[in-house]
Amino acid sequence: MHRLINRIVQKTELEEDTAKAAVGVILNFISKNCSSEDMEVLMDAFPKAEEFLGQQEAKDSSGLLGGLASKMSSTVGVLAALNELTSLGLSMGQIQSVAKMTIKFAKENVGDEKVDAIIKKIPSLSQIA
Repeated sequence: MHRLINRIVQKTELEEDTAKAAVGVILNFISKNCSSEDMEVLMDAFPKAEEFLGQQEAKDSSGLLGGLASKMSSTVGVLAALNELTSLGLSMGQIQSVAKMTIKFAKENVGDEKVDAIIKKIPSLSQIA
């Protein structure tokens, strides 16, 4: 199991598959709201990020909010991400825990400064983290 997923499972008591899907939702949201260069920085932090994103991309265009979010602002995108996370069965507390642990993991692997710079470019990310 991926170190981040293991942490999330231990802290939130989510099932492994649910934790992977939740991280995929968060990374997918970030990828749609940052530059490809910023996403490359984050991909370096997550050895299995493509796997998490791949799971999410298959679902992303299927939902109404997901389809709209890919074409609209990050505010709508965060609503779609929240909708997807709650559809996975996560409570608001679990959503915040997963988001915070995902960001903390990224900071541990690529540094606070780089991750903070990316987060600063996505103001709506602070609504879930």
